[in-house]
Amino acid sequence: MSDNFTYESPKGKKYLDALLKYLDAKSESDMYNLLKDSTCEIDASGSFSRKRWDAMYTTIYFYIPADKFSSFSIDEKSKARLIDYCDTIMPKNTGLDVMQIEFSPSVEDVFDNGTLEDNLNEISHSIGVTERFRLPDDILNKGKEMAEVYLYLYAIENYIRLFIEKVGIDTYGQDYFSNFTVPKSIRESINGRKRTEEKIRWVRIRGDSELFYLDFIELNTLIQNNWEVFKNYFPDQAWISSKLQELYRIRILVAHNSYVGEHERDILRVNFRSIVNQLNAS
Repeated sequence: MSDNFTYESPKGKKYLDALLKYLDAKSESDMYNLLKDSTCEIDASGSFSRKRWDAMYTTIYFYIPADKFSSFSIDEKSKARLIDYCDTIMPKNTGLDVMQIEFSPSVEDVFDNGTLEDNLNEISHSIGVTERFRLPDDILNKGKEMAEVYLYLYAIENYIRLFIEKVGIDTYGQDYFSNFTVPKSIRESINGRKRTEEKIRWVRIRGDSELFYLDFIELNTLIQNNWEVFKNYFPDQAWISSKLQELYRIRILVAHNSYVGEHERDILRVNFRSIVNQLNAS
């Protein structure tokens, strides 16, 4: 990490206020009106942007009021301009390069009550009022399938984390993580995500455990680099590595709101059951 950068994210509200002023100065009225009642979060991923030496790949998440989001639209050229504007106003000494932006409805405005099924039915009714702009039924059905995918991924990723934690504590005690062989890239990812968390204050899953800052591919690296500790729980290194890599590929699809087909869902279910059965049989 560079000593020339603070790696500290600006406050979301101040950053958004500055962006709105910049958009107004640029006469970007459509963008201004879209974002003026929104909130934003700044996520420095812990990975390098490769745009500037030691600068971090950063995503801006915009949370748009539900009444605006229902008619939300932005073309690729406008999105590219907005990314450029977001990067321009980001203080350069932070070492955060804005490379991506994402839009979501504000969570305070949607899904306050009711089950997932209730909310999906409400969406179906709301967007199916007219035939001209009707959302096809298969899109809604796929949305229900993706809810299952997310549940599996959430469960197995956290299951692996808790497994590593238990084995680590049983082997080394409460200070187990400092005894693990951890690559520099993973330590940098953890530290970067912790710094971002301190600024954004998102909801934590489980206190300060380093494992909950790691994804499938990083958890796999941790297991491989500490194979002497974990080898008694798996048939061999390739067995668990291949499964975690397959899960990671599916997780990437979900992170980008891509559809996960039946083949990938079968892989997810099989890997889920295989890992759970293997660890419970150990």
